[in-house]
Amino acid sequence: MTTHDLSDVPAAPSLLAYAHERTEPALREAVGALQPELRRVCGYHFGWTRPDGSPTYGVTPGPYPHAALTLHAAGAGEAERDGGLPEASTAAALPGAAAVELVHNWAALHDDVMDGEALRRGRSAVWAVYGTGWAVLAGDALLGAATRCLLASAEPEATDGPGGGTLDAEPTGARSAEPAGTEAAGQARAAVLQMLTRTTSRLIGGRSAELALRRRAPEGISVEEYAAVAAARTSSLLECALAGGALLGGAEERVVEALTRAGHHLGIAVQAARDIEDLWSGTGLSGRPVMSGLREGGPSLPLIAALRAGNPAARTLAQSLGGGPACPPPPDELADLIENAGGRAAAHEISAWQLSEAYTQLDKAALPSASHAALRVLFRHTVTRA
Repeated sequence: MTTHDLSDVPAAPSLLAYAHERTEPALREAVGALQPELRRVCGYHFGWTRPDGSPTYGVTPGPYPHAALTLHAAGAGEAERDGGLPEASTAAALPGAAAVELVHNWAALHDDVMDGEALRRGRSAVWAVYGTGWAVLAGDALLGAATRCLLASAEPEATDGPGGGTLDAEPTGARSAEPAGTEAAGQARAAVLQMLTRTTSRLIGGRSAELALRRRAPEGISVEEYAAVAAARTSSLLECALAGGALLGGAEERVVEALTRAGHHLGIAVQAARDIEDLWSGTGLSGRPVMSGLREGGPSLPLIAALRAGNPAARTLAQSLGGGPACPPPPDELADLIENAGGRAAAHEISAWQLSEAYTQLDKAALPSASHAALRVLFRHTVTRA
């Protein structure tokens, strides 16, 4: 069903809160299985603890948007029901939801190190607190934990690691969520594990491509090249979240394919929107200083679109960038130049079009109404934060 009536659908904060409630126990189990030192570093990264490992109070935890997409996409395999997300689908998808969030946080830890970004969700980034070595190692630990979430199927034979931590124990939260080990469930989980492996490769390749673009003058970067990097860096994990949830929920192949295409368009829409935020919103929305992404030298869609506009304002902008990324104009001046050349409007138009295409692919999936409506709300919130 492809109804667009959202009157009875919970708002995005409620959908995200539901995903947080269901997924966080599995994430805590995954982190709890790590060695004590890594447990402390990862607990800080997730916002659960202070740098010394003591619990945090009054700190708003980060949302789990990828997990929310996975859980609601799992309803694609269910018959039409009233009353929200079927619990059977939730249980089947929980290991996948935890896994995609762990992969997302692996990438975030490494990105902060490579970008020298000292803030993450309004707190000091892990590398700024513990050093780059611990940040890299913590990210690698989360990537390994993601795999274990999907491999968990029976009681593990835990191996004690140095300091009393278990190196190979699988998180019981993810294991308990598994439906009674049917052959179909095992095949679905194996397929999602393969998908997650391909996704990590795409994330790494996308990061490599982005670093390569940083060595080039922005006026020489095309919108198509930008979109290719955005697809690898952002779309890939969204595709995995949606398609993986559908697979774990028992959806048909055509549904999985439609949701994969939806995730592709959604990721480009998200990245374009974040580039707009970077220039004109900054800390208020993203928790990062204004223009931090642009100053790091990453490809920025508003800037790329403005430079390719071919109008007098675009030529003025190009002249102002003559000193290179190390000597940009003052932030307010640069933002005004980009906007005057049409870069902000063009980026917004591209983001809106990509979101519209994501909706179109979601409609083609022909999901049960509850799942369709929830995913539509989450798509919009992921891009616009509204």
